Amino acid sequence: MRFRGHAYTIDYGHLTLVGLIAAATIWYLFDTRSVSTSINNILLVQPVAIFAVLMCLLVVPQCFKRVTDTVEPAKPSDYDPLAPQLPTERSEVIRMALLGAALGVFVFALNVIGFDIAIFLFCIAAMAICGERRPLHLATFSLIVTVVAIYGFKALIPFPMFTAIL
Repeated sequence: MRFRGHAYTIDYGHLTLVGLIAAATIWYLFDTRSVSTSINNILLVQPVAIFAVLMCLLVVPQCFKRVTDTVEPAKPSDYDPLAPQLPTERSEVIRMALLGAALGVFVFALNVIGFDIAIFLFCIAAMAICGERRPLHLATFSLIVTVVAIYGFKALIPFPMFTAIL
């Protein structure tokens, strides 16, 4: 494809996938709105659908690659965020397993010890697993995330969450 004197290649597979995701999201949003436009029914669906369509629109330009005459060979040390690789080092695999276990404990602890304490402890555990070691930063950030999450959920969802403190 040529546009304004430049040659471009189109990654049709990615373009099709992004188009299907956007189309399914728009269909789901319209289907939800056709049932009821009550704020309780579309409270989470509409903002997430709009966000998903916007993300699709941001991905579409990446499906068009400008053709250049000189192709530089890729260095193995170059990091490509669009082609992530699974970690192979033992410490990274252990870190992934610990994060998964922390998430599992978090989900089961929500109704046992309360949403607020579970979110606070999960934030501390996740940050510690990812390498944060300063206690003040661990406590401060976890407290902020907990307060924002609890009061945000209480403002958005009329669901009786079990909280121990907040």
